[in-house]
Amino acid sequence: MKTRFNWMMKFAAIALVIAATTVLRATAAQVTATLDSASIALGDAAQLTVSISGGDSTQPELPAVSGLEFTPVGQSSSFESVNGEVTSSVSLTYQVTPDRVGTFTIPSIRLPDGGSSQPLTLQVSQNAGGAAATSSANLPPPNVSSGTADATDDASGQPAFLRVVMPKHQLYAGELVPVQVKAYFSADMSASLDGLPVLNSDAFTLNKLDAKPEQTQEIIGGQPYNVLTWSSALAAVKTGDYALNLELPVVERVQQRGGGGGDSPFNDPFFNQFFSRTVDKPITLHSGSENVKVLPLPAAGRPADFSGAVGRFEVSSEAAPTQLTAGDPITLRLKVSGQGNFDRVYSSGLAASAEWKTYPPSAQFTSADNAGYGGSKTFEEAVVPLKAGQEKIPAITFSYFDPDTRQYMTRATTPIAIEVAPGSGVSSVATSPASPATLRSSLSANTFASDLAPNKVEAGNFVSSLQPVLFAPWFVAAQGVPVMALIAALFIHRRRQQLAQDSERIRNLAAQVAMREQVEAMEQALAANCAPAFFTAARQAMQTALAHRWQLSASQITAAEINQRLNGDTGELRTLFAMADDVVYSGQHVPPAELQQWKDRVIHQLKQLEET
Repeated sequence: MKTRFNWMMKFAAIALVIAATTVLRATAAQVTATLDSASIALGDAAQLTVSISGGDSTQPELPAVSGLEFTPVGQSSSFESVNGEVTSSVSLTYQVTPDRVGTFTIPSIRLPDGGSSQPLTLQVSQNAGGAAATSSANLPPPNVSSGTADATDDASGQPAFLRVVMPKHQLYAGELVPVQVKAYFSADMSASLDGLPVLNSDAFTLNKLDAKPEQTQEIIGGQPYNVLTWSSALAAVKTGDYALNLELPVVERVQQRGGGGGDSPFNDPFFNQFFSRTVDKPITLHSGSENVKVLPLPAAGRPADFSGAVGRFEVSSEAAPTQLTAGDPITLRLKVSGQGNFDRVYSSGLAASAEWKTYPPSAQFTSADNAGYGGSKTFEEAVVPLKAGQEKIPAITFSYFDPDTRQYMTRATTPIAIEVAPGSGVSSVATSPASPATLRSSLSANTFASDLAPNKVEAGNFVSSLQPVLFAPWFVAAQGVPVMALIAALFIHRRRQQLAQDSERIRNLAAQVAMREQVEAMEQALAANCAPAFFTAARQAMQTALAHRWQLSASQITAAEINQRLNGDTGELRTLFAMADDVVYSGQHVPPAELQQWKDRVIHQLKQLEET
């Protein structure tokens, strides 16, 4: 019996080692490092990109290289699922600033799990003038431009154009600024969006744009324009002079009216709408190539705890509870608020010491606007006092670079008073060691206590078998009853889950509810004689129906998608979408009688799609 047990323990140990090795190999991360340029002039900066794929994407620790400064300026993450296996990758961007001429070797960048990159070489030479480049501290302050629509008089007369409004055209690496992307369409132009504005430069990043831009009207050069405005934030990630250009895909609709002439009964606006012929013309709007100068962050005066935050920030902290027993945890919150690149706002929290046991903090960002430019980031960590008495949570510092003053700033929180009462194993009063005589007296008294029971010398009752009850047949059979009951309960629970998670049934129900709500919205708009709201609801109802039929999302149902799937035989669907764009974007007036006729045809189309 003992030999078999030993073999089982050895087998389990070997299996555990193999499983652990497999997991480690499967989760080992791969790291690559690249420089955007292997040769730069003194005063310029190179961009180092460290890409980590697989594993837990642990952030690497860059090696120290004499003569080079590494400043983090950006980070991006991505996830990919292939055959149910999810892999993640992280790209970290650093600004590499040299302080002298020469050839520098950046050693392999290693990860804790053993992954490493290839070494890199950076050649730094004098600039074209033979002297070191001027320090960024001597550069003129960033230029500021108004960026208002009134400054676009050169676009007067154009049917459509694109503009980027930003507060300045000189930025520091890592700096985040609020921007507006504005698309202008002349009031007599019929067009629809075919996507969102796209940034064509790897020197900048643009925060997520809202799928529903703000709609306004402006007068430029005496001509009215319908304006779509996206509010976002732009960040610079590479130093140098770069052209800032955005593109917006648009579909322009040229409508040719049909119908009869003279006294023909078809010479009516309603029939002209239904029997018109529209030509879709895809066009791309460009914002123009405005030059933006991106300056490197100065190396002089950089604090040791600087993590790449650029902007204007304030810090505060709070702790709870402030009265507790030694050994109990305290929740410490550090709040960094202001405006800037919050993705580079980082704090390691309170450092561990003889007075405090600390744990890594967690971070949560709360945006104050849609662009993610302003807001607050809260770091929450648990700290445990190790001594009793009147204690203080020390001040916590946070450093950032202010692009307005062009200086590094360090903010500190106010120390927090804590009252800690003695707990088990912790005392605020030191005790003197006991004398040997005292220890011998205590040992003698406890060793020979009179209440100890004597050894039992008489044998008890004998049994015929030493087999445990666990292996008795009656005991094994008794375990089958609850097992069968558990299996039956699991089967019933699983069946209920399957019925509740029937994706097809849920999808059908959701589509029916959505279409019913959109038809009700059409009826309300018809009662209010509001043509834009009516056609918006009508188009959404048709998009919902087609999305359900083709198993797509409603946002994917565009005129181009309908035309492709129906091989050009779009019938009234294309007319409906074109009419909706005319009314929504151009403000075309539609009489109530025509709205009622449109409603009847939309409901008829919905019923046909439901039956097919």
